[in-house]
Amino acid sequence: MIPSNTSLQVDFNGPLHHFLGVKFTHSKTADGHLTIHLNQESDIQQLLQEHNLHTSTTLTKPTPYRSGHPVDTIPNVDIPHYQRTDIESKLRAIIGSLNWLSTQTRPDIATITNMIAQYQSNPSPGHLEAAKYVLRYLKGTPDLGITFTSCPQTTLESFVKFPISPTQLQPFSDANWGPQDASVPKSTDPPQELELFKSRSISGFLIWLGGPLHWVSKRQSITARSSTEAEIYATDECTKCLQHVGNIISDLHLLHLYTQNEPIPIMNDNEAAVKWSHNMTTKGLRHIQMRENAVREQVQLGFITVEHIGGKQNLADAF
Repeated sequence: MIPSNTSLQVDFNGPLHHFLGVKFTHSKTADGHLTIHLNQESDIQQLLQEHNLHTSTTLTKPTPYRSGHPVDTIPNVDIPHYQRTDIESKLRAIIGSLNWLSTQTRPDIATITNMIAQYQSNPSPGHLEAAKYVLRYLKGTPDLGITFTSCPQTTLESFVKFPISPTQLQPFSDANWGPQDASVPKSTDPPQELELFKSRSISGFLIWLGGPLHWVSKRQSITARSSTEAEIYATDECTKCLQHVGNIISDLHLLHLYTQNEPIPIMNDNEAAVKWSHNMTTKGLRHIQMRENAVREQVQLGFITVEHIGGKQNLADAF
């Protein structure tokens, strides 16, 4: 075991171009700022070959989740056991690859990957088609990825019209309240059983540091009674991740990435959730569980503060 305070000599063999399937593209602006773009085009091409979709039609926009592809409304049809086993095997293989892409360089497929993954244990043919839908989207957008830059003025800042710092942690949280894909039965529909997890909201957050440093999009573990409650759950998840990132920053002696004497502002587009975090509550939120009060505690301790941002400027709205 090497002590943590030990220095090791390493060799520099030039700029990094490929690592674990990720392609690194370096460029410099006229004023000397560095930009690094990461994508997994080779992994995507290999994935398409494995599932015989390299010659299929392509999809470029919108993202599979935003297109309204009805994952939660896919019926659970009665099929032979051998056929379901085959579908399950193929779906698990695709989801494993999609999960790797969505956590490394493709936050745009994080939500749809999480939704399809919840049907791995008892899938229908429609769930496999939904996964292939995502693959065709990747086929049409193989060069998309994430970009890090040291330039204070970026095209992203111009797009969202919100100041984006290249040298400070900037977290954003958001939630998509209630059932996704209109999966709740209408009054005119025949009686049917609604699986409880389909009524749960989706949490999304993104931590920005010159680029998307970390992001998460997943369905919440309990049903939120209001959009405010869903946003509080999402902010709680973001807070826990920030504490983890803060520990890593401290271990790496990179404390200049955030000011320890000032709270880290988590940007959220729900005014009621922002007010709740600062101890302004209503009768409708008295039932909030103790674990969500952890957000308030971290605000009072000065680790974070929750601030309002417009929905169109919220980067976490992508989830």
